[in-house]
Amino acid sequence: MADFPPPYTVRVSPRAKNIIIKLIPDKGIEVVLPKGANRRDVPYFLEKRREWIEHNIRKLEGKGFSLNPPELVLPDEICFAASGKVFTVRRVENRKPGLRMRRNVDKLLLSGNDWSPEEELEVLTRFVRSEARDFLVPELNKISEELNLPFSKVFIRSQRKRWGSCSAKGNINLNMKLMFLPYRLARYVLIHELCHTVHLNHSAKYWRLVKMVEPDVDKLERELSEAGRLVPTWINFQ
Repeated sequence: MADFPPPYTVRVSPRAKNIIIKLIPDKGIEVVLPKGANRRDVPYFLEKRREWIEHNIRKLEGKGFSLNPPELVLPDEICFAASGKVFTVRRVENRKPGLRMRRNVDKLLLSGNDWSPEEELEVLTRFVRSEARDFLVPELNKISEELNLPFSKVFIRSQRKRWGSCSAKGNINLNMKLMFLPYRLARYVLIHELCHTVHLNHSAKYWRLVKMVEPDVDKLERELSEAGRLVPTWINFQ
C-alpha cells in the first residue's frame, strides 16, 4: 500500500490499557492511546501493525466499504430492490421558501428556493424510511403468521452495521436500508429476527430453528455479509 500509513486520528482514553487501532468506514483510522502514552510513538506502532492494517483495509473494501469519507452525491433515481419499486427524482427551483417533496406514482418532485444538499438528504431519508415502513412491516407480519413466530412491536431504524435486532421483550428493529437489498436477503433478515423471539442468542438451537425455516441459511449469510455494497453511498450520510 502506497503512502502508508493512511490518514489517522488519535484519541486518548483513560480506560484503555493498550494502544488500540480502529478502522472506521467512511471516517478512517482511529488510534486510541492509554493515558500517558506518547503520541510520537503512533507512526512506529502503525508501521509495526502494517500487515494487519492492510489486510483489514482489503477486507473492508471487499465488502464495499472505504476508510475515506465519501463525497455526497444525491441520487437522480432511487431503486428499492426489496420491493421492486424505482423512483425518479426531479428538482425544480421556485420562489417558495424551504424544500418540499411531492410524490407522483414513480416520481419524486423536489421544489423550493435554493435548498442545501443536507436539506435534500433529510427529505430523501424520510422518504426511504416511509417506504421501508410501508413495505417491511407488512412483510414481517405476513412471515410472522406463516411461521407462527409472534413478536411484540416493530421499529424502523437507520443503522450502519446491523440489518436488524430483536429485544428480550420481542421488539424487532429493522434497518430501513434493507430496502436496497434483494427481496430474498431482506426476507431472510426478517426470518432471522423472528427466530430470535424464540432464542435470543446465536446458539446451536437458534441456528437449527433458522435452518428449519430457511434451508439456504449458509448461502444467505454469506451474501448478507457482503450486502453493504448494495446500499447507495448517499443514504449513509444521515
